[in-house]
Amino acid sequence: MNKLILRQRFWDNKIVGKLDMDEDSSRSNFQKQKQTFSENHTLKKRQPHKPEIGKSVIYVSTKSDIKGLKQKCEKLLRQNEEEVIIYCLGAAIQRGIILALQLGDNYPSYKISTNTLTTELIDDLEPAADDADYEIQRRHNSGLRIRLFRTNLINSEKQMSATQ
Repeated sequence: MNKLILRQRFWDNKIVGKLDMDEDSSRSNFQKQKQTFSENHTLKKRQPHKPEIGKSVIYVSTKSDIKGLKQKCEKLLRQNEEEVIIYCLGAAIQRGIILALQLGDNYPSYKISTNTLTTELIDDLEPAADDADYEIQRRHNSGLRIRLFRTNLINSEKQMSATQ
């Protein structure tokens, strides 16, 4: 069997991925090799910048407990919070969308508005050897800002009946 091997290179050959796919099968296996940097450096990822801080601002990550975040959002909505803002980056975007849709179903008086964003992430390449220099790597990641805000149901029902 012939195998098609594709190599993808990102960030100046720092991350290398391999895609092996048989001609007969539609399944593919993607193996992401460990990030290989110079042997003289160790990679330290900085925390992403938080654009907003407040009690009604929620940040979703791939490691955060979705059930706990949902309970926190529901507590804010039960306290008649005017709006709840959910931020999610990269792989956590799907989790943020699921959370917002669940809250929208449970609380029909709240509407959902979304904005996409791109944020700059900074990684530190710290020297592991004495002769290496300290370096900074910059990269970009997609993000999503989801805003749940309260609407007046009585006025919206009047507007809907007036247009019909």
